[in-house]
Amino acid sequence: MKQLTTVESMYSCVRCGACREACPTLSITGREADGPRGRVLMARNLIEGVIPVNDEIKEQLDRCLLCSACVDACPVDVAVPDIVMMAKEKISEVRPQEGVTGIVGKWVFRKLLPFPKRLQKLGHLLWIYQKSGLQMVVRKLRVLKLLSESLQQMERAMPEILPPSRRNPHPLFTPSDRKDLKGSSHSAPRAALFQGCIMDMMFRSTNENTIRFLAQSGFDVVTPGQQVCCGALHTHNGEKDTALELAKRNIEVFEQANVDYIVSNAGGCGAMLREYEELFRDDPEWLPRARQFCQKVKDVSEVAVQKGTIPQAAGQGERITYQPSCHLQYVMGVKDAPKKILRSVADAQYVELPEAGYCCGSAGIYNLLQEQMANDILDKKMGNVAKTRANVIVTANPGCLLQMKMGIERAGMQGSVEAVHIVDYIVEAMERNKQSQTAEDQEELQKQSV
Repeated sequence: MKQLTTVESMYSCVRCGACREACPTLSITGREADGPRGRVLMARNLIEGVIPVNDEIKEQLDRCLLCSACVDACPVDVAVPDIVMMAKEKISEVRPQEGVTGIVGKWVFRKLLPFPKRLQKLGHLLWIYQKSGLQMVVRKLRVLKLLSESLQQMERAMPEILPPSRRNPHPLFTPSDRKDLKGSSHSAPRAALFQGCIMDMMFRSTNENTIRFLAQSGFDVVTPGQQVCCGALHTHNGEKDTALELAKRNIEVFEQANVDYIVSNAGGCGAMLREYEELFRDDPEWLPRARQFCQKVKDVSEVAVQKGTIPQAAGQGERITYQPSCHLQYVMGVKDAPKKILRSVADAQYVELPEAGYCCGSAGIYNLLQEQMANDILDKKMGNVAKTRANVIVTANPGCLLQMKMGIERAGMQGSVEAVHIVDYIVEAMERNKQSQTAEDQEELQKQSV
């Protein structure tokens, strides 16, 4: 079936209502304008010039999470996020963002995120902030009260930044740990880690664990050193030209890596990488290269389940629930693989999260730009977490992880519930299983020697 363009998709909506139950914002307000049908109609009228750009229309379109849950529910695949983005581009042409917010936003998107070395320097500053005692002083003096509630919560949920000595470049090559492949004529499949920008600075240990997990799942792991930001935040915030340049750079770098798979451990990044083909739809020179690139992109859980071997892992009697990344489940189409991995953990009970299909309210930087709506969505999510009685919330995206940590604090669940990335959880469980096996082997040897 021929894929519709965004404009064609805009006219294919028949207002059947299949999307209503899937929309997080509509579930909060109940207003048609906060649902997919309302947004498509507003966007269409705005693009056609039927209605002028105004504050109300801008606010309604900005309240869209771009989560794609509505696309998953739509019988004719109306591309609501793309339609909303097209309308927002129209708004930005008429009313470009100005003032301090506009200046800071442009600096972040154009001068910070595209440059890994600058991000690492920011990581150095955050590490100093955490370790020098400055963080404690700032909190005691309540300086953070000058910031929004979401920024205060995010500062408290920020993970411990690794020291500069621990954030050197990843090994270019890490061999597979699969014993059955060693010395045989069969070579391990080659997987390249897409390390991300914020991910590698703020969640460096998760990237290290991802390399370890892939190697133990049977992959030779390559980590290209010249890769850059995926461009997702740029695309969602109207910086399309920068996104195109980042995409071209990543395509070139991973072409040279000569790998079977390009693996992401962040749902938002993986979804953006999968959309490079759409990004170059009108560029005959880059489209074939983008298409080939996209065909190799896999989520870490997806590639382990489909192409590797899930290592044995052991829990500690905990109850686990899983909050999926919207872009992972709806854009990448990865829904069952993370659950299969979690269910494979011995001595741990997996519990399904009610209404797991709803967004957690992170959505890139949505929780900073739409604070009240994001908090309403998060509070509803934490109510469902409480129903599971889980003490571990597993996520597959850094933004979701921070959001769930914020949710734990908002719900007063500190000490009884923790949020972890799926790779960090499974690697810790793998190490626990290894230690258990080693102890059992030593005990057996002692019995035999008696």
